[in-house]
Amino acid sequence: MKRTLTAALTATTLLMTTAAVADEDVQKVQVAVDTAAIENLKGAVVWKNVALDLNAAIVERLGDQLDQDGARVMIDIDTVALANSLEEALNIADAKLAGDVNIFVPGMQNDEVYSLSVSAEQASAFYPEGTDSELVTVSSEVFYRAMIDGFADNVASRLN
Repeated sequence: MKRTLTAALTATTLLMTTAAVADEDVQKVQVAVDTAAIENLKGAVVWKNVALDLNAAIVERLGDQLDQDGARVMIDIDTVALANSLEEALNIADAKLAGDVNIFVPGMQNDEVYSLSVSAEQASAFYPEGTDSELVTVSSEVFYRAMIDGFADNVASRLN
């Protein structure tokens, strides 16, 4: 049975009208991941709320861009890539958080669809100051937060 975690947020502020995705107000952020694909893997405990945490991180970065008439952001996390990363926890360099991002903007031909992948190397930029990267594992909270922050920053930067 496929279980999907979905997180969504709707908020209202002033509407800024644009023809491009950049500087677009956002009505809803939705992140989906098939948790059944990862729930029994070693190290998956810290990843169990990935949909909720990623959603919250993106919404936090959007701040005053939230608007009931804005764009919809839908993200589908690639659970195969995530499961492979968790299974191969000994080789953190190969770990990645990947997914398809769909930004549906009101109006014609303004939508954006892209695949996003954040590698362990890219995520290391988000480690707290003083973190010994030799001690970080795929199942650690530090690594998890860094991957979430790296992914959220990229999505939010496309909308800012």
